[in-house]
Amino acid sequence: MFGLCFRLALTNLKKNRRLYYPYAIMTIVSTAISYIFASLAFHPDLGQVKGANGVTQVLGFGMIVVMLAVAIMVFYANSFVMKQRSKEFGVYSILGLEKKHLLLMTFLENVVYSTSTILTGLLLGLALDKLFYALLLKTMQMPVVLTSVFQLKNVAIVLAYLYGIFILVSLVNIGKLGLTDSLKLVQGKKRGDKKTGFLWLQTLLALILLGAGYVIAQLVTSPIQAIPSFFGATLLVILGTYLLFQAGVISLLNWLKRRQTYYYKPDNFISVSNLIFRMRKNALGLATITILSTMFLVTMVGGLNIYIGGKDYIANQNPNDYSIDVVMEPTTSKTQVEEWADTILEEAGIPVESKVVYPYQQAYFSEVTHQQVRFLTDEKAASIDFSDLGIGFILDQASYEKMTGQKLELAADQVAIYSKGVQFQAGQTLTFDEKEMEVAQVLSKNVTLGHLPDYVTFNVSQYLILVVQDLMIFENQAENHYYMGFESSLSEEEQVIGQEVFLSGTFESELWTSNILPDGTNTVSLAYRAYATRNFFSFAGSLFFIGLLLSLTFLMAVVLVIYFKQISEGYEDRDRFIIMTKVGLDEDQTRQSIRKQLLMVFFLPIFLAIVHLGFAYKMLSAILVSIGVVNMELMLHVTIGICVVYFLLYLMVFAITTRTYKQIVS
Repeated sequence: MFGLCFRLALTNLKKNRRLYYPYAIMTIVSTAISYIFASLAFHPDLGQVKGANGVTQVLGFGMIVVMLAVAIMVFYANSFVMKQRSKEFGVYSILGLEKKHLLLMTFLENVVYSTSTILTGLLLGLALDKLFYALLLKTMQMPVVLTSVFQLKNVAIVLAYLYGIFILVSLVNIGKLGLTDSLKLVQGKKRGDKKTGFLWLQTLLALILLGAGYVIAQLVTSPIQAIPSFFGATLLVILGTYLLFQAGVISLLNWLKRRQTYYYKPDNFISVSNLIFRMRKNALGLATITILSTMFLVTMVGGLNIYIGGKDYIANQNPNDYSIDVVMEPTTSKTQVEEWADTILEEAGIPVESKVVYPYQQAYFSEVTHQQVRFLTDEKAASIDFSDLGIGFILDQASYEKMTGQKLELAADQVAIYSKGVQFQAGQTLTFDEKEMEVAQVLSKNVTLGHLPDYVTFNVSQYLILVVQDLMIFENQAENHYYMGFESSLSEEEQVIGQEVFLSGTFESELWTSNILPDGTNTVSLAYRAYATRNFFSFAGSLFFIGLLLSLTFLMAVVLVIYFKQISEGYEDRDRFIIMTKVGLDEDQTRQSIRKQLLMVFFLPIFLAIVHLGFAYKMLSAILVSIGVVNMELMLHVTIGICVVYFLLYLMVFAITTRTYKQIVS
C-alpha cells in the first residue's frame, strides 16, 4: 500500500502543478534567502572587515525576520492548496481510500515537495552566496572580495528550521483531514463563509483605529518622539486595516446592493453578489495584501533613503577631510591653537593642502519665542530632555562673510538670524536674557552647513544661527569653539589606513599629557571624513542590503497571495459564470463583470497601502532624520519613485494573474 500511496502522491503533485508551482517558487527563493542570511551572519571574514562592527548582529536579526515571514507564507500557501484540493480528497475517500492511507498519501506529498524545494533552495543559496557577500561589501562601500566560506552549521540551521515548519504543516494537514468527513471534504471548497455580525459597529471601530494611528503619526514633533510612537501607530493601523476590509468593505457592498439603480445591472449584480458571498476570505486576503504592500514600501523607503541620503549626513558632520574642534576660554590664544593643530597633523604624517578656521560659539536655550530667547548653561542643559532643548550657533560677521562671500555691517546691538521652529521678522526687537537686540536680517538658510560640523540640529525642533558683530557679545552665555578644517592630498583609502594614528585613544591622551596644548583649552574633538564615511556606510549599507532582501520577501508574499486569490476566485467563479451564460449572459457581459470585480478587489489594497504610507511619512521622515537623512527634498523624491516602481510591479503581477483567472473561468 505504501507504493500505491507514493505513486498517488507523485501523480497528485504533477496534476496540481498550477497550485504547486508558485508555492514551490516561494519555498525555493525563501530557502535561498534564509541560507544567504545565515551564511552572512556567521561569515568569519565579515568580522575582520574594518567598520563592519555590528553588521553581523543586524544580519542575524534580518535572518529571524525572514524565517518568521517564511513560516507564515508556508502555512498560508499550504492552507490554500489543501482547501483547493478538498474535493479531490473527498472523492478519494468516497472511492474507498481509507483515512490512514489518505493521511499517508498527503504526508508523502509533503515529504517529496519539501525535500525537493528545500534542497533546490539550498543549492540556489550556495550558488548565490559569493555574489551576495560581494553585494553586501559593495553596499557597505568596502573593497569587494569574491570569497565564499561553506559552513555546515549554516546548512544545518536552515534545514532544521524549514523541516520543522513542514513537520508542523504535515501535522496540521493530518489533523484537518482526520477530523473531516468525506461529504464535507467534497463540499469544502464550495462552502461560503459565514456572515459577520455587527458590520457597522466593526466599521466604526476600524475607522477609529485607523484615525488614531494616523493622528499619532501626525502629532510627532521630533525624531525622539517618533521611534516609540511608530510601533503603537503601526499596530493600530494593522488592526484597523483588517477590520476595515472585514466589515467596512462588506458594509460598502451592502450599501451598493441597496442602490437599485446600480445593483440591478448584470455586471454590477454579479460582481457585488460574488464579493458578498466570499466576504470573509476576500477581506482577509485584501487586508494581507495591503499590510504586505505597506511593509514593502516602508522598508524600501527607509533603506534607500538612508543609503542615498548618507552623503549629505556625512558632509554636514564632516565638512573637511580632517577637523579639529577646540572648546576654549575666551582668553586662549588662537594663534597658539593653530600652531598646535599644524604640529599634531605633521606628527601624524598627514599632508595638508588647505586649511580653514572659524571661531564660533555653541549655545543652549531653555526658551525660544518670537520675542524672547533664554540661554542655558551647559550644566542645566545636561539635565534637560534633549527634545526640549533649543540649540544655536553664534558667528561673527567676519566668519559669515568667509562662509557666504556676502558682507554684513552689523552694529553691536544688531543680529542676523536663521531659525527653525519659530519665526522672526527683520526690524523687530529680540531679547536675549536681559539684552535687547534688533533683528537686522532674517537669513534664508543655515549658512554653517558645509562649513562647521553639525551633529545635533537635525534632531531638535528648535535651533538658531545668530550672526553678531563680535563674539564677545555672548561670551558669558555660550561655549567658545575654534574650528579648524584641513583638506589633505591623501586618497580616501590612505586616510582610512591612517585612522589608527589620528583617532587612537593613545594619541588623544598624549595630547593632554604632553603640555603642548595651549592654556585655556577645555576639550579637543578630532574627526575625519573618510573614517566617518566608512563607519556610516558599514551601517547604512548593511541596513540597505537587509532591506532589499526583506522587501524581496514581502514582494514575494504579495505575489503569492494575489496569485492564489486569483486562482481560488477563478475556480469558484467558473461554475457560476457557466450558469449565467446558460440564462442569457453573453461573453462581453461576462468579461465586463470579471474586469469590474478584479479592479475593485485588487486595486483597493495598493491604494490603501499608499494612503498608509502618506500618513506615516511625517513619522517615518522624523525617524530617518534621527538616523541621518537630512535632505528632505531628496527623501520625498525617493519615496515617490519607490511608490511608482511598486505600482508598476503591482500592475505587472495583476496582469499576469488576471490572465490565469480568465483562463480558468473561460
